[in-house]
Amino acid sequence: MEDIPQALFDYVVECADTFESIETSLADVYNAKILKSEVQGSGFCVKIDTKGIVHEKAGENRVLIDFSLSDGEYSVPAIAHNAKSDYLQGGITNDEMTDFLKILTKSQKQGKRVEVSGKFINYGKKRAFLCTSVELDEGLKDSQLTQKQFNGFKKICKEYKITPMELMMRDDTLWAEFYAKDFLKKAVLLFCLNPLRKQDMIHMGIVSSHGEGKDHLVENVIQKLVPCRMAGSGKMATIPGLFGAMSGDDLNAIEIGLLPKMNHERVTVSEFQTWSEETFGELMNMMANGKIEMQKGALDVERETTLNLMFLGNPPHYYDPEKHEDKSMMLDAFGQYTFQIVSRLTLIFTQLSLSGGSAVEEIRNAIVSSMDGDYRDSDMADKLIIWRDFFREYLRYVSKIQPKLRQYIPRINSTYDEIEARPQFTQVFNIRGATDNRKYQEFANLVRAFARLQGDDKINWHHLSQARDIFEMSLQTLTEEFPLASMVEGITTEIITIYKKLLTNCPIADSISEMKSHTKFTNDQLDILIRSGAITNFDDGKFFVNNDWLAKVEGGESHG
Repeated sequence: MEDIPQALFDYVVECADTFESIETSLADVYNAKILKSEVQGSGFCVKIDTKGIVHEKAGENRVLIDFSLSDGEYSVPAIAHNAKSDYLQGGITNDEMTDFLKILTKSQKQGKRVEVSGKFINYGKKRAFLCTSVELDEGLKDSQLTQKQFNGFKKICKEYKITPMELMMRDDTLWAEFYAKDFLKKAVLLFCLNPLRKQDMIHMGIVSSHGEGKDHLVENVIQKLVPCRMAGSGKMATIPGLFGAMSGDDLNAIEIGLLPKMNHERVTVSEFQTWSEETFGELMNMMANGKIEMQKGALDVERETTLNLMFLGNPPHYYDPEKHEDKSMMLDAFGQYTFQIVSRLTLIFTQLSLSGGSAVEEIRNAIVSSMDGDYRDSDMADKLIIWRDFFREYLRYVSKIQPKLRQYIPRINSTYDEIEARPQFTQVFNIRGATDNRKYQEFANLVRAFARLQGDDKINWHHLSQARDIFEMSLQTLTEEFPLASMVEGITTEIITIYKKLLTNCPIADSISEMKSHTKFTNDQLDILIRSGAITNFDDGKFFVNNDWLAKVEGGESHG
């Protein structure tokens, strides 16, 4: 690998030196409780109440807005008022109060961030943050990279015949602390774009063996490059924690969930196989529409959740590639929502090894370097910080580019039609006999996303080629390594095991209890078996196990 031209690196340093370190949180506000100084921060309005002030010193018809701010880590009690200074310092005008109320209400109901400034004062017996300024933060901050800097970067890249994406994929820029193959690097860079609209969202899944370093990828590449939060595993990932909840009987108190907090950013799900099926069910609307809705009493709250999701997980503990020919059990974690989840995943890589068997030495070197802290106090560490700072702003900048697809539609359509016509595609996405238009939208979005990564405002053949290659590789891992036919309608390995036992020991039964005497199953599992055509329930109450069902399922036929 040739060294990066010094002039190009010097230009990147020059740009990065102009960036300010910006962190969206209420930490500074929370830590200023004892101080009298003016501070500012950013968070969400989670509770709001408007109270009348009845006191002769306050003046007539004076109002106080009592509200709470939270960023998920810190919670701050806050107030704003229009009373006279004889009663309470820091009063604002009626028009400003009206604007405050509109902004705070929008923050609470739609999950919008607000940027606040003010100072703490004593109010009654409590310490409250007196807001002097409240502004709405739509969630996607403008890039600090200017148009002039961006154009200069593109120009110098062209001069040295290197593309921005090639720079981002180098081991001496963003990937010094993690070894990865090119397909995974490209997938991560796509994930690091900021989705402005629901059509921009890129969801992906990575299922691989234990010890492949998926969490290490998040911690040492993604989170050091762009804002990214990791959802908890198992019962730590509750629906209220992810989506939000309304507290008790107070309709004006709304807790902020992780997904609305990361609007226009990204969230990774570690060990997704430990999640409950109910959690996946709640994700359906969010993954497709970029929003969630909550209702309680008369309150109807909509929260924007336009963000990228990455599912990281391992095969089930009972999976053995040498014993199990049906590798679809690798995705058992999605349960009955497998078809819907896969439909919403732009890319999914189901490979036992993400790096390939020939990369053992490179992986071990990366592990040892990380453990020894080779990059902490070195020239390389300083360069890594510069590259990350620069490309963080670069990714924000290019995320707002809107390359037009219309003029390139004939080639996009012909490429997609070729992929869709393949038996593998039909097996994975078209099992129910209806065209999955969502996959077409995802493919077109991939083409545009590669254009953005290159900083291009017009689609060309290279963008289409890269989208096709990574889309086909995802499809290849799904069909050649992990066929999904038997996952349709919630048919898991456990369901198939129940079916085989019944077919062998109880092919005809007079009752459910007779079947349960041969194998245990739940009512939900029986419903799946009947709905998918594995068992026929006759009008006289008898049950018949269809001996050709498994062959039909593995062949991708629909039932029902």
